[in-house]
Amino acid sequence: MRISRGNEVIGEWPVGQIKKRLAEANLLLSDFYYDEESSDWLTLASLVARHEEPKPVKAIGRPCYCGSGVPFNVCHGDGGQY
Repeated sequence: MRISRGNEVIGEWPVGQIKKRLAEANLLLSDFYYDEESSDWLTLASLVARHEEPKPVKAIGRPCYCGSGVPFNVCHGDGGQY
């Protein structure tokens, strides 16, 4: 990918190398890369966000044990009396 800072192309690297250079502060999140799909220059911050791994989603509440089917934090466990 072509990378620019200001109005000057400063290099061309694959995504893995770009992430490494960002970690080493050799590239900045405010630098730009040329996105072939959109035919436009986008920030490296948007590139990083696009390649981040999704974070696991934590379950909210606990299973209901009274048989009503509502989450445990709503169900009082008293056979359906809410």
